[in-house]
Amino acid sequence: MSRLSNAYRPLQPQRISEANRLGLITPQSVKDRHAIGRLANTRPGSGNCERRISFFGRRSSTIGSHGAFGGPEKIKDPRPLHDKSFVQQCLRQLCEFLGEIGYPQPVSMKSLQSPSTKDFLRIFSFMNSTIDPSYQLPDSKFEEEIPRIFKDLGYPFPLSKSSMYTVGAPHTWPQIVGALIWLMDQIKLLSVADPDKILFGDEKDWDQIERVTEDGVHHNRLFINYTEKCYINFMMGIDNYDDNLDHLSLLKQRFGVDEAQFEAVSAENRSLAQELERLEIEKENEPDRVQALKKTKASLQADLQKYKNYLVEMEAHKAFHEQRANAVREELESAALELKAINEENNILQQKCDVQDISASDVERINRERNELLQTISSLSKILEDVEKRMWNEEINVAKVKEVLEAGLLKYHTLARKLKLIPTTAENAGGHDFEIRLDFDAGQRNISQNAKPIKPNLMLLVRQVNEEINKMKNKKMNVEEGIEQVQSMIAERANDLKLLNEQIRKVDEAMQQEKEEDERKIAMQDGELDSLENKRKYLQKGMTEGLDDALEQRKAARHMFEIVQQKTNEEKTRMTSNFRLCLDSAAQHITSIENFLLDYEKRNSRDCEELLKEDILTNLRSVIELYREKSEFVQSLEK
Repeated sequence: MSRLSNAYRPLQPQRISEANRLGLITPQSVKDRHAIGRLANTRPGSGNCERRISFFGRRSSTIGSHGAFGGPEKIKDPRPLHDKSFVQQCLRQLCEFLGEIGYPQPVSMKSLQSPSTKDFLRIFSFMNSTIDPSYQLPDSKFEEEIPRIFKDLGYPFPLSKSSMYTVGAPHTWPQIVGALIWLMDQIKLLSVADPDKILFGDEKDWDQIERVTEDGVHHNRLFINYTEKCYINFMMGIDNYDDNLDHLSLLKQRFGVDEAQFEAVSAENRSLAQELERLEIEKENEPDRVQALKKTKASLQADLQKYKNYLVEMEAHKAFHEQRANAVREELESAALELKAINEENNILQQKCDVQDISASDVERINRERNELLQTISSLSKILEDVEKRMWNEEINVAKVKEVLEAGLLKYHTLARKLKLIPTTAENAGGHDFEIRLDFDAGQRNISQNAKPIKPNLMLLVRQVNEEINKMKNKKMNVEEGIEQVQSMIAERANDLKLLNEQIRKVDEAMQQEKEEDERKIAMQDGELDSLENKRKYLQKGMTEGLDDALEQRKAARHMFEIVQQKTNEEKTRMTSNFRLCLDSAAQHITSIENFLLDYEKRNSRDCEELLKEDILTNLRSVIELYREKSEFVQSLEK
């Protein structure tokens, strides 16, 4: 753990407050830092002098700082934190890392799936203590402290305060896992980082090693220790540098500093300053010289670009003319060869003419025969043209017939595939080959030979279809008989239901009459006042037992009515359920049969119509007629 703390200490310098970063810089403080000799020889002033502030401002952390990319704007996290497999992998790495660095609490993948706030605070406090051993998590407002710590450490992605309230929630835990994985990587980086190796390399004798940067600064252990102590004293407000005199003398011996040469260096510095001042005065006296040189340079660059463009155009023009010259040269060579061949042919013909011995009569005879031959050739040419025209027309007709045959054959094959007759392994093929293969070179005989074995197979298929139709007819008749029986039962049940309804109606009427009578007795406001008043007078004249008997009879009648009504309702419910069940089963069966017959009739009708349009299958018309008759029969059955 001490290794981690030592590695982390140079990467976390003490911060300077933002308000004092630049506001207290004085020319004197800047002037006193130009050279190491002047800084070391400067004696401390009074104790109440103004403290010099670091010229370079606040140093940002080297662990993933935002300033590395030049701005504090928020960066979107490119890691797939919403991917469950990625989150599980991160949790596995975090669990292994906590076990490696000696986390005192028991931790597992299951406990890291949705940890409590207390578990998260323990894990974060333990991981941060490996970087800063003096860190202690505050008792309150940890939701503000943890995002601030991540921000100070240089975590490049935003971590909201609200996510700390619900740490183990599914929508916040992946972001927090990503932050813990980043912190784990930083701890691993600090564990393997060695400041001595970074500053001086991998050599072991770091006191004797010296690195020189590009700007001429020498770095070794002695110089780094001296600078560190001076900076610590400066930050602590100590103005006494007597403790560093030993280091200063060692540095002077190391770099070979000679006090006698200091004056010479100062004189050289003054001469260089005078030379710089003189050059600045010359620059002020000739302010437009640079502008004039820049304009001249720009014009020369423009001319150079123009000449380059002109050279490119000339090269293209040259290539074009060279191409044309080559083409003309090739044409001349070919023309010379043709001329040479023509001259040779003329010489040969001239030699043949010179050796011939023909008289004038022979010439006339030859011319006459030539004319006759020309006439014969012209007549034969006309005959040949007529023959070619007829042959062309015949070829066109043959091609049309061939196209018609091919189209018909294609339709036949399409229909056969729809009927599952092709190939031989199809469902309805039965191992037979219903495919017609035409060879137009073999003629009509080939067509009849190909179609001949198909007819008996189709007839067999028709017989099978007829048998299926007969079976379906028998099934339909059975279904119709069942439907008739169901209908008769329904009619009987309907009659029974009518009788029961009539009885219920009568009972309801009686009950309604009794109810009306009771209401007229109690309220004396409803209809049939005359009958109720007569009954009231009759009851008043009678004895009191008559009233009791009437009430008992009314009560018994009502009780009987309730019993009859309950039995009627139960019987009605049972009959209704049985009736609905019968209707549903019969309707489903009839619907399935109707759908099957409709589909089968449509397929057969469509297939028959397409087969009737074929001219190539004239020898199969009987089969088509059978299909048509069966389709009409099925349609009539459906109607």
